[in-house]
Amino acid sequence: MLDWDSFRSKMLSFMKNYAAILCPADHVPAPPYGAQDELRFTYALPFSLTGWPCVVIRAGTSPEGLPIGVQIVANPWREDVALAIAQQIEMTLGGWKCPRL
Repeated sequence: MLDWDSFRSKMLSFMKNYAAILCPADHVPAPPYGAQDELRFTYALPFSLTGWPCVVIRAGTSPEGLPIGVQIVANPWREDVALAIAQQIEMTLGGWKCPRL
């Protein structure tokens, strides 16, 4: 418990000068349904431990047609910031697109 509290405190200190973090959602494009991957969620885990608001959106497409996601993480209680940034990215990239099948 103390390690998690220390981690959260360090993250709060890091975020003093930032409104949000933009980072990959995963280390690979979206995998096929049911695929096993021991690295799954390693990009989301730190922010899950903080409990901060986070939104994942599609920001590209792999050559295989799979979505490539980015996550936007905002400071505590700032869901509005995460959602506003996500909306801006989606609008800039052309909005939702049907996946290629």
